[in-house]
Amino acid sequence: MVGWEFPPGHTGGLGVHSYEIVRELSRLGHRVTFLTPFSGPFTEVPGVRFRNPTEALPPGEVSYPSAYWSGGAPDSPFVDSIDGYNAWVSQLKDLGPVDVVHVHDWFGTVGAAALARRLGRPLVMTVHSTEYDRSLGHPWDHILAREQGGIDAATLVIAVSRHLRQQLIDRYRADPSRVRVIYNAVRPSARLERIDPTKRIVLYVGRLAVMKGVDTFLRAAARAASAVPDVLFVVAGEGPEYPRLVQLAASLGIGERVMFLGKVSDEEREILLAGSSVFVLPSVVEPFGIAALEAMAAGVPTIVSRTSGVAEISRSTFRVDFWDVDEFASRIVELLEYPTLNRAMGDEGRWEALREGWPERARETVEVYREAIVARGGRAR
Repeated sequence: MVGWEFPPGHTGGLGVHSYEIVRELSRLGHRVTFLTPFSGPFTEVPGVRFRNPTEALPPGEVSYPSAYWSGGAPDSPFVDSIDGYNAWVSQLKDLGPVDVVHVHDWFGTVGAAALARRLGRPLVMTVHSTEYDRSLGHPWDHILAREQGGIDAATLVIAVSRHLRQQLIDRYRADPSRVRVIYNAVRPSARLERIDPTKRIVLYVGRLAVMKGVDTFLRAAARAASAVPDVLFVVAGEGPEYPRLVQLAASLGIGERVMFLGKVSDEEREILLAGSSVFVLPSVVEPFGIAALEAMAAGVPTIVSRTSGVAEISRSTFRVDFWDVDEFASRIVELLEYPTLNRAMGDEGRWEALREGWPERARETVEVYREAIVARGGRAR
């Protein structure tokens, strides 16, 4: 498995997905070698071997200085870091028996494709988001080329939602017969009770990026604030939009009603979810939206944009057009002012979020592996 993120060093759903999938694959008896550009430490998973370019390598394998992977040194720009990582993946030896090479998103597509060709094994690519989504329609050609190359080289492609699958077909010319949909999942939280049931919090958790639509969250908060004067709006996460969003909250006159927490740990995230009355994910584009699923699993009634992948698998969320500030505000007030509705949506959402979990997603992934092996003329074990 070729992946850029793995806990605890992760910023979003990609790292969570990688961890949960390898954990369940290992429980099913599969052996996984995870190829990452970083030296760790990593959240330990029994049966999973981590390798990175800074390790002590056997004779004949190329090693690279650790600074090459930081992307922060003047002589190590981000693109060079990506190229070095892919060069290392492509020539890696001492891997033992390999049945499938599985790459996540664009970071390692060049190296993973070369490795799969050299080993004569199928390549599976999971696409979590695309450059069109991340850039809001102004893609960087360098990344587009790597996404396209991975999709073209893959025996089978996994998309995390039907909406994303269609985008791969329409924008990347992916053969529909080669694209499968496997949704994300969440685990049940041990923290199911509200910390303080009398305190009302409306929560956003996620990256502070343009595609996440956090400005819509703040504008909706400004309109809802007068109707619900005792409510605090909380924004948890970090990203390039932070300074602009703080200024926006002040200009909207709700600076004292909004709390920006910055990056939060997994434990802090659980505490926030357990203490919230409403969760809002107003993304302009959202291939899936694990944060919304986590909120549902915690029993928090959830409002999502219609463009989110999680909207495809849930009937218990309020779904709103990402641009409709008035509707977001109206739904927030509705869930705060009607406790019966709040409880009913929270209970139904928890059931929907937890009825299928990562074990089911891992089994679906294994079936894709088997299909890919057979498609290349091999025999699945």
